[in-house]
Amino acid sequence: EREEEGEDEEEEEDISVVQAFTCNAHATKFFSPFGYSKGDILTRRDIRAALTSYIRERGLVDPTDKSRITLDPHLADLAKIRDVKARWNEVMQRCEQAFGQCYIISLPGRIPVTVKGKLPPIQFKVEKRTGNKLVTLISNFTIFGIGGKELAQKLQHLQSSSASVVQGVKGE
Repeated sequence: EREEEGEDEEEEEDISVVQAFTCNAHATKFFSPFGYSKGDILTRRDIRAALTSYIRERGLVDPTDKSRITLDPHLADLAKIRDVKARWNEVMQRCEQAFGQCYIISLPGRIPVTVKGKLPPIQFKVEKRTGNKLVTLISNFTIFGIGGKELAQKLQHLQSSSASVVQGVKGE
């Protein structure tokens, strides 16, 4: 029997990083009727679905301008908007700010991990060394489950260059 091409190759599972929000005491006052309690983790889609449901059930959409919402006291308190009317997008963004930030990292073969705080971006910095040699420094990639040696090896093959791993100072 003939083997199909690529059958021997291992399938690489994807790394998933999702921005999420933690329900704090202030947001819980508004979101408890939707089944959320303090400490629950919500995605942007969950927040927007609950807000859209709340706004439509109470008829808060401005009949003359569908892009604006008439704010009731509860929604105005959550979004911290003093005006009587606001645009949909502004209300959604302001309500997201009422939550704490977190992110969920799913690595292949591991249980997803939730980390509180803002997701630090992967940083690329080009520095000039002696003799006009340029060096690219990459930091903050380990939280995404990327190993330093693995990354260096792949970059060596892709770019036909040299690569090394150096433990940096915390925050670099």
